[in-house]
Amino acid sequence: MSRSSTSRPATSASFVALGCVGFLATAPALAQDAEPAAEATQLQGVVVTDSAIEEEYKTEKVQSRLVTAPLLDTPRTVDVITGAVLESTASYSLQEALRTVPGITLGAGEGGVAAADIPLIRGVDATSDTYVDGARDVGSQLRETFAVDRIEVFKGPNAALGGRGGAGGSLNIVSKLPVDGNHAIAQGTVGTDDFYRATVDVNQQVNDFIGVRINALYQDADVPGRDAIHDDRWGIAPSVTIGMNSPTKMTLFYYHYETDGVPDYGIPLTSREQLPGGIREPADVDPDNFYGLLVRDFQETQVDSAEVLIEHDFGNGWAISNIARYGRSKNEYIVTNPDDSAGNVVDGAVWRAIKSRGSVNKSLVDNLTLSGDFATGSLSHSIAIGGEYTYSDTSNRNFSVDTGDRNCPAEAFAQFNCTDLQNPNPADPWNGAISRSATPSVAEATSFGIYAFDTVTIVPQLLLNGGIRWETFKVEAAGSGRGGAYDVEAKNDFVTWQAGIIYKPTELTSLYFSYADSANPPGADVGEGSSGINAGNEFYEPQRNENWEVGAKADLLDGALSLTGAVFQIDRDNVIAQDPIAGPIPIADKARIRGAEVGVRGQLGPVALLAGYSYLDSEVKDGSPEDGNRLPQTPKHNVALTATWQATPRFSLGGGAYHASERFADTGNLIRADAYWRFDAHAEYHLSDHLGVRLNVQNVGDERYITQLRNPHFAVPARGRQALLTLTGRL
Repeated sequence: MSRSSTSRPATSASFVALGCVGFLATAPALAQDAEPAAEATQLQGVVVTDSAIEEEYKTEKVQSRLVTAPLLDTPRTVDVITGAVLESTASYSLQEALRTVPGITLGAGEGGVAAADIPLIRGVDATSDTYVDGARDVGSQLRETFAVDRIEVFKGPNAALGGRGGAGGSLNIVSKLPVDGNHAIAQGTVGTDDFYRATVDVNQQVNDFIGVRINALYQDADVPGRDAIHDDRWGIAPSVTIGMNSPTKMTLFYYHYETDGVPDYGIPLTSREQLPGGIREPADVDPDNFYGLLVRDFQETQVDSAEVLIEHDFGNGWAISNIARYGRSKNEYIVTNPDDSAGNVVDGAVWRAIKSRGSVNKSLVDNLTLSGDFATGSLSHSIAIGGEYTYSDTSNRNFSVDTGDRNCPAEAFAQFNCTDLQNPNPADPWNGAISRSATPSVAEATSFGIYAFDTVTIVPQLLLNGGIRWETFKVEAAGSGRGGAYDVEAKNDFVTWQAGIIYKPTELTSLYFSYADSANPPGADVGEGSSGINAGNEFYEPQRNENWEVGAKADLLDGALSLTGAVFQIDRDNVIAQDPIAGPIPIADKARIRGAEVGVRGQLGPVALLAGYSYLDSEVKDGSPEDGNRLPQTPKHNVALTATWQATPRFSLGGGAYHASERFADTGNLIRADAYWRFDAHAEYHLSDHLGVRLNVQNVGDERYITQLRNPHFAVPARGRQALLTLTGRL
């Protein structure tokens, strides 16, 4: 297909999104029966009793005080995954939860990248751009949802909001903290593939001044469709709020979570030059095949964090808040990498190479924000100003493992360092040597930033939104890698900003145009088990990303249903190295992503919806032989649809449909995975006001699509079909 033909969908996708913009601009006719403006803009949320998508589907604002307007008037794409959606879809991990929104793919750890959660927003790694309760939360983790109230997904570069990184977007995980009233919820789940899970959520308002809450989890489970894999977890998350209904309140939150499982790097890719044109695909094998070794492979993670949130309401729209968190995360594993670096797959063999990690990250973050409303003449302002300090200290001691000869001679099979491509045996009695690295790789990073944000109401129909952040970031790292030993440091000061203009045809609709950028300095991903900086990039200036976006939003049916649509362009600037001797050295690394996204969430009669579609047209633009190719992990089409029909007051029925088109793992566009559709189903029946039962069938069609594709070694198949039966008791 010619380049001109591949560019056509971008145009049609733009017309689709702009058509949505035009439709939303006509929303006054649909919204004419809404509440008066002063009430409608509160967006306090939609409550769908006994439905799969309930709770506060939309909040007045996202959690961060730096977002100085309601979602309706925030000039960027923001998705919200509520706790009710997490529950109804049986999304027990962050990776499972993110399938419910479009524009996100999952990366895989290999080499210097930890085997952990690697969400890619619009094709850009957002691992280090994950926040908990509005504060950056570093450290490689396998995140759970038992203590999660909702997940907020910000799309497009947004370093002004969050600081360094944020090149493709960011995630904010909102914790379950004390709320008014009392409740006790206990859930027990059993499922196929020996799945057993129990959770407890107890909230007690001791009096008008003190509230306590505790969430706890225990899980003992195998993984459907993946031979020999298990996934055991447990955690506890107590919290207390002092001063619940007073101007000043303090919340103390502690989180402890552990996992014990077998990591999974899936199946190998075909050998180099095995397929015409250098194409490499997942090998043609049973997707249940597991190439690891049960006597060797393991992964144990542990997270402990303590958080203090202090808030004071001065009245008249002014408030101050401070969040401080200390965290410690550990990630240790040995995982079999089904390697084909010596071309064994074409001959029916797989070398059991390994990747390993033994990292401990300690981090501290403190964020202080003053927010308020005031007027200057006829202009009204909603502002947030403040500062943030972060510190991260990471130590990583890998494992050294005897994996034999990668060419797979006879003795490698005898030692079980190689195995048969079609019939691997995870129970092989491997007894090779394992030792820990004597000298760890270490990295230490500190940052300090100050910021200011303002939403200015010129007239009720016209708003201006802007924000700016100055940040200084320093990282030091020492260790050894493929390039040998290194001992490096880098310091960068940079400014990032965002701006937008919002036009409101009615109180419940908005049209916007916005700009935002990001700065990604060397070492920005420190804390993920690797330094992110070495002798090769020590002198790089921060990589820049810019996002231009035009869109529309509308809240219809008295705020019960929210529609969004946007077209955008992300430009990745070239990297420049500031060598102390040679001066500026351009490094060609440019790319562009053009796309469109539409979404709907909320209640349409008896049907609750969370649905979206994203289109990404990505292109390498660095003048290399790969110029014009698509960027890795950017499927052109991505669909996420979750729906629930409240058939009767006690019975609901629903499901999900999720799709991604073909994607690549390299800029050469040689390593590829096929498109897929996945379907889920769920049904719930309330036996009484206090007891309910829910059935989830995940991956109804047992579609073994590829969830993670890694250059140059492996592909991880999706979990197979699984049925889960949950009994819920509520008081």
